[in-house]
Amino acid sequence: MDHPLLDSPVQTAPVVDRLSTAQVGNFVCVGVDADGQSQTRMKSLGICEGRTLELISAGDPMIVRVSGSRVGLSRALASYVSVSHPSPQLARKAK
Repeated sequence: MDHPLLDSPVQTAPVVDRLSTAQVGNFVCVGVDADGQSQTRMKSLGICEGRTLELISAGDPMIVRVSGSRVGLSRALASYVSVSHPSPQLARKAK
């Protein structure tokens, strides 16, 4: 018996290993691998799974726009953040 959910292709965006290695552009946070104080810091900045991030500057600190605010993020903290490129629909909304 065919199952509609199992038979439909899953479309995923390529994952950039870490935000710390990404080029300037728009991304979606797919996970934060920090714990303890670093996890709390990321949440307080609004960086959490599903959130749209715009990497404005890839220096150290990195400048990231999240929820309408620009935040400075050390490359060490950015290494905890896994991101993917947004779907074309989301990319159009972000512009």
